[in-house]
Amino acid sequence: MSEEMRARLYDLYTAYRTGRIDFVLSSYDNDAELISYAPIEVFPYLGRQHGKAAIAETMKKVHAEFEFLAYQPIFMVVEDDNAGTIVMARLRQRSTDRIIQLLMAHFIRFRDGRIIELREFMDSFDAVQQVLGHEIDTAMPRRGPVR
Repeated sequence: MSEEMRARLYDLYTAYRTGRIDFVLSSYDNDAELISYAPIEVFPYLGRQHGKAAIAETMKKVHAEFEFLAYQPIFMVVEDDNAGTIVMARLRQRSTDRIIQLLMAHFIRFRDGRIIELREFMDSFDAVQQVLGHEIDTAMPRRGPVR
């Protein structure tokens, strides 16, 4: 079963990269949750989405914002009805032509062969800097003399 699920996940990642959202959604449960731990101030279409319709809207917005140049799992673990992947993404931001490269971790739960939960983690600090096109100053303002 795990080799079948592994092959299926590779197919889903390829379909997502090429914009075949309906194909990807066919693997989601109607009551699924997509939880992306990303700052919604910069990525307002991410965050927590509940239900296939909300997930579909998120996927469409992501594809409207970015052209997917690469979206490939580089590591995958599958056990029973759970999978964990590390995904290398290379995206072109449509509004700026900026190339964004990042690694994401996905933790996916299945029930009866359908995705019921996908949790996405990324280096959101790096992603924000790339999307904004500049480094974020993290220096703390000095308060008085340092002793």
